[in-house]
Amino acid sequence: MDLGLKGKVAIVTGGSKGIGSGCAQVLAEEGCHVAVVYRSDVEGSEAFVQSLRDLGTESIGVCADITQEGMPDYVFDTVIEKLGPVDILINNANGGQPRGKSFDTVSLEEWRRGFEGTLHHAFAMSNRFVRECRQNKRGGHIVNVLAKAAIMTNSRNNTTYIAAKGALTTMTRGLANEVIDDGIYVNGIVPGYVQTRVYPPGAPNTVYKEQFLRVGWAQPRDMGTVAAFLCSPVACQVVGAIVDCSGGTML
Repeated sequence: MDLGLKGKVAIVTGGSKGIGSGCAQVLAEEGCHVAVVYRSDVEGSEAFVQSLRDLGTESIGVCADITQEGMPDYVFDTVIEKLGPVDILINNANGGQPRGKSFDTVSLEEWRRGFEGTLHHAFAMSNRFVRECRQNKRGGHIVNVLAKAAIMTNSRNNTTYIAAKGALTTMTRGLANEVIDDGIYVNGIVPGYVQTRVYPPGAPNTVYKEQFLRVGWAQPRDMGTVAAFLCSPVACQVVGAIVDCSGGTML
């Protein structure tokens, strides 16, 4: 499909694996020059970036821990220097949550790391993106990757993750309302069960049998297709939406 994204510059955090890689791949297929931000697995990440270049893009990899102070600015400065002004930001990076721990056993440090890994870096990346757009009088698109656990709150021993993703969900809508007059579109997607390292192929699905019988596993590029649509002129009336991509598992 042609979504009118050819020549756009996109940053995808956590972009070399899982949902991030699906977003990066679809954007590159649509003609975007993609900056894939990754924290580890340099060899594998660079191989993935090369696969995007093979599609005819000028994509680059940026190795950075964006939870660290100053790293979001480093990412933007690098991308602007090598690819030009940024049109699209996909906030997908995630990590640091003390999953599977009873709330009363979570330390303040673990709580802090959970918010840094899910919420704070998305704030810092979005903050710089909005400043760039406003200073250059350019519009743009932000898509935040959210979580159905933050909406259904039915994931036990996972309160830090739920709280951080819940905050990111409300930030998505609040920011959308604040910046749409500048031509900056902000939306979010809520994945369901996507085959990634968290839910690899062959993972048992007996717990979610009824839901899986509906549409089956999602692939990372399924999420990428929705993200690319939200970043395109075709979605000109979609603002502050929290798009359910969970395959019916929230019904």
